[in-house]
Amino acid sequence: MGIHIDHISLLVSDLDKAYEDWEHILSVLSPEHTISVTRGEGKDDVDGTPMEWVTFQNQDPTGVSIQLWSPAEPGHWPDKVLAKKGEYVHHIAFCSDNFDKMIDDCREADIPLVLEEPSNPNTQPWLKWNFISPEKAHGPLIELATRYLAGGENWLPHPGNAENSELLGELEDRFVAE
Repeated sequence: MGIHIDHISLLVSDLDKAYEDWEHILSVLSPEHTISVTRGEGKDDVDGTPMEWVTFQNQDPTGVSIQLWSPAEPGHWPDKVLAKKGEYVHHIAFCSDNFDKMIDDCREADIPLVLEEPSNPNTQPWLKWNFISPEKAHGPLIELATRYLAGGENWLPHPGNAENSELLGELEDRFVAE
């Protein structure tokens, strides 16, 4: 099973302003992060929170990316957190090519998970996530998520993930010469 630290995510109040500021910072400090920028939006399947995000993708598939996210409309829990804490590092994400095994391993090791069942954005049902509590992590949430591919401005299912064996077979049939 392959697991890597995928991204650090900041909860921000103004996604457009945060994007401009981080693009400026990264253009000086890590220009390769500005080459591929993915964007997404959706409602959390568990609590219905509408969210939108931008991720400055690291060009190394196992490198660390920078993600910014904000509530997509007012009136949800992120607004309360932003009012109380301000903008902050919300989570550090670990992605796995076998999400279910990663979750089982955490449970077997008595690492407390926030959700009984994984959640996902309603716009990407293949993407699963759960979290290790901020108390256990001494600060931010630790997101446990399905590994993905950056394709244009989108995240796509990774064909090498355990749950995508049919997709991998389809790609091999289509693109691998015999």
